[in-house]
Amino acid sequence: MRGARDGSARRAAGSALATALLAAALVAGAAPARAELMQPDPSYKDAQFDLRAALKDTVGQGENPVRLDTLGVALLRLNHYPEAKRVFAHVLALKPGDDAAEAGLGKLALWNDQLAEAESLLAGGLDGDPTAVNDLLATRVRRGEWAAASALADSLGQTGYAEMLRRHADGDLYQKSGASEAKLMLARVYPVPLVRVKLNGQLVLMSVETGTGDLLIDDYFARQLKLQMLGSQRPTLWNSDYVTVKNALVQRLDLGGVRVANVPAGVLKTGRWSVEVNPQGEHVVGVIGINLLRQFTPTLDLKRQYLELRPLDAAPPAAQGASHVPFEIWGENELTVYGSMNGGRRMAFALDSGIPGCGVAAPPEVFEEVGIKAGVMTRMVAGAGSMLRGRPWNGVQVSAVTIGPLAKDKVSGWSGAIDSSELWRHGVRRDAAVSNDFLRGRRVTFDWAKRELVVEGD
Repeated sequence: MRGARDGSARRAAGSALATALLAAALVAGAAPARAELMQPDPSYKDAQFDLRAALKDTVGQGENPVRLDTLGVALLRLNHYPEAKRVFAHVLALKPGDDAAEAGLGKLALWNDQLAEAESLLAGGLDGDPTAVNDLLATRVRRGEWAAASALADSLGQTGYAEMLRRHADGDLYQKSGASEAKLMLARVYPVPLVRVKLNGQLVLMSVETGTGDLLIDDYFARQLKLQMLGSQRPTLWNSDYVTVKNALVQRLDLGGVRVANVPAGVLKTGRWSVEVNPQGEHVVGVIGINLLRQFTPTLDLKRQYLELRPLDAAPPAAQGASHVPFEIWGENELTVYGSMNGGRRMAFALDSGIPGCGVAAPPEVFEEVGIKAGVMTRMVAGAGSMLRGRPWNGVQVSAVTIGPLAKDKVSGWSGAIDSSELWRHGVRRDAAVSNDFLRGRRVTFDWAKRELVVEGD
């Protein structure tokens, strides 16, 4: 009986693999008719070639773990997750402990917030993928395993980040008191959402950005407000690029009637950025990032102009007719959704509400793939924000952008706001970022438990 069951399981696994191979064949062989005019960039073409080659090499090799690993990685890199998952699962059935399969499945588990499974797989698959060690660090951070995370960060040479992680181990960060929820009116919604809060008792203006982690505070105000400086530095992601910040803690942050004590922050100069996001207005002292928002069930209402914060265990408000957009969390805190531009192929988008005056941002080659190339006039009228990262941002307009069930026509964008190096940073293709202009006029609630955006409004 046992032999029969094992044989049945092997046949089922073989059937699943055949399905994956067929899907891979369709993906690798299909090319849109317009591809002669609007070609993907060379790195994407290389990934497509690798997938076709892996498919060819796997024909008749359904029991060969090495060749199946190559196919699984090729599928994963091009966002074909169900097929990659089936291939990697079959590899582990053939060869338990296979590094590449564990690394691939661990990455997918991390993105879907299955953190215990992710840690187990990634810890055993560090040699299977060069990005696996970063995924393991992200997993330990998200699980709150501060000692293990700081030790791993130290081993990677990230000493400044390791110091901040050790500070987390004290257990007194994000301490809430006062009211259980808050509703704050936004001072403005464009080019980025701005809200008034109190930092160490002083009323200030800050942006609300889903594309960065900790609070970011201007260095002048950090001194004036006597933030607790930790004496080290680290890189952090902001506006789809990396900046160096000094580690700090905000002792008190008042969000309406909710007080949060000991909030991790990064300190840097924000003068040029402040002019871009609040022209002719008061200085914007910094950014409220996703790590603080994840302490609540937040709603960013860009229609009625409110930021609403409910307890973390509160169910998102039910809204008849609301759209539900699934998201994944890549790395430590990078919200990722799926959609398309101009009716093209399926793309992964970072969700970043803080790119100034922008609905969708991407490297130039991604826009060119969908038939958009910044012209002379757009380069001439690019604003001060186009040079915030030391490279030009050229204005474009995208005819149509879709994210899950949501769609919007004539979406403004920045070509070059994301560097080409970001396309493959996670070892998987992520093409662009969707930002504030796409969300404008909508009410967006973040349901962390279901990993979905609940979106009201057209």
